[in-house]
Amino acid sequence: MLTSDSQQDAEYAEEHLHHKVRWFGKLNPQDATHWAVTIDGHLAQPFRAISGNGVYGADPGDEAQCFGTADIPITGMKWGDFDEILIVANSSNTLYLGRLVWGTGTLAASIGLGQYSEFVFFRPAADNNRKVFVATCEKIPIEIAGLPVKIWVQCQNATDNATIDFIIGVHGYNF
Repeated sequence: MLTSDSQQDAEYAEEHLHHKVRWFGKLNPQDATHWAVTIDGHLAQPFRAISGNGVYGADPGDEAQCFGTADIPITGMKWGDFDEILIVANSSNTLYLGRLVWGTGTLAASIGLGQYSEFVFFRPAADNNRKVFVATCEKIPIEIAGLPVKIWVQCQNATDNATIDFIIGVHGYNF
């Protein structure tokens, strides 16, 4: 007999382990609609998000453009869990607050609609051990009202222009 906790664990495993997963880095160079590339037998360039001074970075290019309107995370999937972030480098020795944002319009409009999930992260900048970092968020539709969804990541740190470099793992779902 399954207890409530083990039932929840089983449902989580079923949902996350029996679906397609792909890893993505930054397309170089990015264009207006195509921002990501799959990591297929080669190491992609990591995405980079840049902080403001105790706030989310607000300068042009501070946000990491992760998925543009021409990027299909996993062909044929209706939903994506953009919940695995592998931090490969960071410049500050203080706590980071990250924000994964999704929407069909602008970054600001998506934030205004509450279409984001936050995560915290700390690792000394000199620590070369790579850590998988999970940003818990709801399943995100690949399209909203027939329009492709864009994904951005922002970061906030006490140090102005602190950076995080990362790649993203995406679970795809058909339901």
